Amino acid sequence: MADQFPNLKPSDRQFKLGAYPTKTYRALSGATVKRSFGNRPTGYELQLSYTNITDDITVQLLDHYNNTSGGFERFTLPAALFAGMSTTLTSRVQSPTGIKWEYADAPEVKSVFNGISVVTINLIGEQDT
Repeated sequence: MADQFPNLKPSDRQFKLGAYPTKTYRALSGATVKRSFGNRPTGYELQLSYTNITDDITVQLLDHYNNTSGGFERFTLPAALFAGMSTTLTSRVQSPTGIKWEYADAPEVKSVFNGISVVTINLIGEQDT
């Protein structure tokens, strides 16, 4: 079991806030009703890119994926992933504090040069219950 993602600073990260669980119903007349199914967002998304990394670092990332049973087990994220962000923005990305992450799909590895790769990882964050 891997409780925390590897402590490696990504070259690039893309974050999407979770959405509040709602459903919109539309009548034939065109009238709409929106219903809320919760008061906390779900489905946070985080895309991490590691550019021009060595094979040793690539193996660390792939091993973490395998140690979480291919994305079945959830984990936390280390502070290194947010290096360069302000404390205020980091708190929004890691908020709420009970969020746990899992792999949306398998890591993608692109070989750039002998011993050098680019790895892209897509994560989904959900409230830990």
